[in-house]
Amino acid sequence: MSQDRPTPAAKERLAQWPTLLSFLTAFVATGTIALHLIGVVRHRQYLRFWGIDADLFPKSTDWILINGYYGIVDRFSVILKTIIENWHWLGVASILIGIYIFILQTPASNTPGKLKEWVLRRAEWQQRLARYIFLTAMAVVMTPLTLILLTAFMVIPAALGESGGTASAESMKIELMKGCELAKIACIELRKDEKVISKGFVLDTSASYVAIFDTQIQRSRVIPLENIELLATRTLR
Repeated sequence: MSQDRPTPAAKERLAQWPTLLSFLTAFVATGTIALHLIGVVRHRQYLRFWGIDADLFPKSTDWILINGYYGIVDRFSVILKTIIENWHWLGVASILIGIYIFILQTPASNTPGKLKEWVLRRAEWQQRLARYIFLTAMAVVMTPLTLILLTAFMVIPAALGESGGTASAESMKIELMKGCELAKIACIELRKDEKVISKGFVLDTSASYVAIFDTQIQRSRVIPLENIELLATRTLR
């Protein structure tokens, strides 16, 4: 009985699978790190806006990744909205880039060909020297450019998280300033021994503390949760 042997094309496709899997693994790892960074920075910036120590409100890894995901969606929606609102500038930029590419692709003279012929007429050691000088110059130029691009790549997630945290806090502030009667967010009372010690909106919680925006003093407060009862003052709208 003869066995079917894979064709060269099939072998080539199978050989590409390890490369594809390696790329996907690297992409997932990089995306996870970026989401985690955005989630952490977004949460810290949100609490910093209210003057609250983020170390009092640690979050799980799952929560941070989800917060990072919402941070990316929020920032990208803002970017998309800005692009749509300024679509005419996008059209102008497309025309200018098209003209620039047209100029680059238009042959002005045969100077490159002459330069190549001049180089080929040089001695072999001169050609090697020119090649090494060119490669060294390229390395010297590309090294700082690579560092700049790498730094920008690392800064972008932090910038997205910081701007997202600030925007989230500012949006929350607009809602909270409406007061307990008009805000869409539920207002709560904090009671201890049947006595109301604070009233306002929850900003964040942890196993030991609750951060609220106190509507009476118009400031944020961090209160230990020991023997504290949280009670909603009205139903959600």
